[in-house]
Order: sequence, then structure tokens, then C-alpha cells
Amino acid sequence: MSEPEKAVCYLTNRNDLEEMQLANLYHMVSLHAIDGYFNQIRSRLNPLDRPKKSKSNQNRIWSGYQPYDPARVQKLLDIFRVYYNFHLKSKGDKKTPAMRLGLPKGPITVDEIVNFK
Repeated sequence: MSEPEKAVCYLTNRNDLEEMQLANLYHMVSLHAIDGYFNQIRSRLNPLDRPKKSKSNQNRIWSGYQPYDPARVQKLLDIFRVYYNFHLKSKGDKKTPAMRLGLPKGPITVDEIVNFK
């Protein structure tokens, strides 16, 4: 219901799955995880937050934190992606996405991310 215009594209040939298994996989597809990731980007990175309407100044939109150089946006997103995948643990299983894939044994510290140790 929350994704009325969602479309699914079949890209990988899965000969090992029956037609009903594929149909069940398509039925479970969701954009909620991607929406959550984008919301975290907007809430944690001030330059990528949505512009705000000011109370004074006749509700004009103010975007004072947006960077002028698009290269800065790419750098911020690269740092955040590493932070999200290797440092930020989920509330449920207390693991990072990288830990779920078996890459690191534990979360990487922010100091290790920023200083690339």
C-alpha cells in the first residue's frame, strides 16, 4: 500500500527456483530499507537535508547548508556509506551490514574510518 508505483525488474536468471518461489520473492520486494537509508542520509548529513521553510520571510524555502560543489556531496556520501556499512549497528541483532556478510568481526571505529588505519 505504501509503494503504489513500485516496479520489479527480473535481472538474474534463477533456474534453481520454481515459478511460485519467484512469485513469492517478487511479492516480498520492498523499498522500505532503501527509504530508511535515504532518511538516515538526510537526517545525519546537514548538507543533504531537505530545505526548510522559514517561519519569518513568508515561508520561503531556505537551503543554507547545501554545498556549492557537487564533489563534496560525493565525498560525504562515500564516508557515510562506509560509516553505515561498517560502524552503525542495527538495534535488532547488534550487527553492521558488513558484519552480516561476514567481512569484519566487529564494528569499525569512527577513528579508523576517518583516518583509514
